[in-house]
Amino acid sequence: MDANRLQALTLGALLDVDLGLELIVGGEDARGRRIAGAHSIEIEHPATWLGRDWIMLTTGVRLRNNTEAQRQLAAELDEVGVAALGFGVEVVFKRVPPTLLEEARSRDLPVFTIPLRTPFRDVISAVNASLLSSEVRAMQRLSSFHLYLIEALEEENPRRVVIARLAAFVDATVTLFLPDGTVAEATGPAPAEAIWHEITCRPAALVQFDDDGWETIATPLRSATTDHYWLAVSRHRSQPMPRVTRAAARATAPILTALARLEDSVNKQERAIQGALLDALLDGDDSDFGALAARAAALGIDGAAPASVVVAGFASPGPPTALRPSIERALQQRLLPFLAGTRDQACVALIQAPPHDVRAAVEQALAAQPAAVAGIGRPVHDIAAIPHSLRDAEIALERTRAAPTRRVLAFEDLDLATLIATELGNERLVFKVDQIIGALRVNQGLFDTVVAYFDHDLDIMRTSKALHLHHNSLRYRLGRVEQILGRPLKDPATIASLYIALAASLPHRRPS
Repeated sequence: MDANRLQALTLGALLDVDLGLELIVGGEDARGRRIAGAHSIEIEHPATWLGRDWIMLTTGVRLRNNTEAQRQLAAELDEVGVAALGFGVEVVFKRVPPTLLEEARSRDLPVFTIPLRTPFRDVISAVNASLLSSEVRAMQRLSSFHLYLIEALEEENPRRVVIARLAAFVDATVTLFLPDGTVAEATGPAPAEAIWHEITCRPAALVQFDDDGWETIATPLRSATTDHYWLAVSRHRSQPMPRVTRAAARATAPILTALARLEDSVNKQERAIQGALLDALLDGDDSDFGALAARAAALGIDGAAPASVVVAGFASPGPPTALRPSIERALQQRLLPFLAGTRDQACVALIQAPPHDVRAAVEQALAAQPAAVAGIGRPVHDIAAIPHSLRDAEIALERTRAAPTRRVLAFEDLDLATLIATELGNERLVFKVDQIIGALRVNQGLFDTVVAYFDHDLDIMRTSKALHLHHNSLRYRLGRVEQILGRPLKDPATIASLYIALAASLPHRRPS
């Protein structure tokens, strides 16, 4: 559907009407200027009564013998963005004053003359008649355009088709923004970031603004919440926006709103189905793994590549609702198959991809959430092994919460002692841990010395510096530890036993 026939009245079209009008400042570019109206004004500060793209008509009554007023008139009209100045000659002035022409040329303000035989009312009538005819044609075309939009609902991707038809109708770039400012659809080039910034500075209503040479008309798509999608129609100022654009945007908005609500409803259903399947896979308590595998394959998790469980949360446990959209968006952008949900104050996702792709997607998602951390479980090929990957991810998440300098920790990053301690569980290790650590706990100073010794890689000098002790005093303390344990600290078996015991007794800390 061609929108060119709906273009606004131009200065060139008005000059071509048989009224004797003659353009004396401006060329072909000036003829392309659109006209929104015409008004005859002879008083000071005419911009008060004019808007952008209007024409001012004057005989120059107040300009006689006042070159400063002539310059000021051209400057004022240029600043308000009028389309042109129409000057009636042979009334007060035989010709347009040279000072006014000089200022108009310096500002590229079009000026045309109106002969004495042509009353101003004829010029105004010609403008109004053309605009009225254009409005009638626009209403007729809008009616057809609305039906054209309705037909788009039969297409495979109705939202994209609706937006494309609006863009073609007004011959402009159409951008659809999600509530967070992400571009969901765009039909061509436009300064999306600048447009979104302008939108956020304005009320949630149809708005029109200019930014960096682009004119934009934007309208919110109403929703049940205060978070709206936004539809923006943009066109470079060098190509004036058709007058019908506002009405076309208004006609399109309800259709896109209905599609958005339908899409939200479908997404909620899909998320519920995904969440139920994910819970079953993570719990691993369904004996019919074949049925689970079939359901997972139907949603893209087909075992063709390894799958890993990711558990994401905040450094301090809190609602995970803010994390899930970020993770889902990152995975969708990377075209990775996944199931996502929430449980136990965390966002959980099962992602089918090689480990490095999983880590990259998680790091991308967390980049928008500075306080978030995540753990990644081992890659598995078997549905029955998914709970093991979940356990890995939970352990890794706890480690990142204890050491927030590492925001993402994966299964391969976990040391053997941590895995042994967590896999066996405290209930199986408690006796042995108490046997090794219990004696040291009686003397908290000795226990802290051992922890610091392992934290500093069994290095006497680094440990003594960290504890603010002389190295001989540290050696004395370590000697007492050896007496209590009944074994030397240089013995590999003693080192391994202490390391594992510390990992089990300090669950939120990994001795290094």
